Amino acid sequence: MKISKGEKVIYSIFILCLIMLNPPVLNIANNYAKTKPLTFNFPTLWIWLQIWYLVAIITFLVGAIKIKNWKKDY
Repeated sequence: MKISKGEKVIYSIFILCLIMLNPPVLNIANNYAKTKPLTFNFPTLWIWLQIWYLVAIITFLVGAIKIKNWKKDY
């Protein structure tokens, strides 16, 4: 099965989201949140997590709409 360029982009964004939400990078965001606990009057770490979850959800929706291999009828 050949993977198209669009699928590679979608999968790479998924992998990026997983990396940004796990402890090695999350610890960096947590250290920043210790110095600035509020960003735009919201908890900094909460904003960090919500942004990356939103990126993952939007990526999934775009992939589900655009990628032909994901549109299967059974």
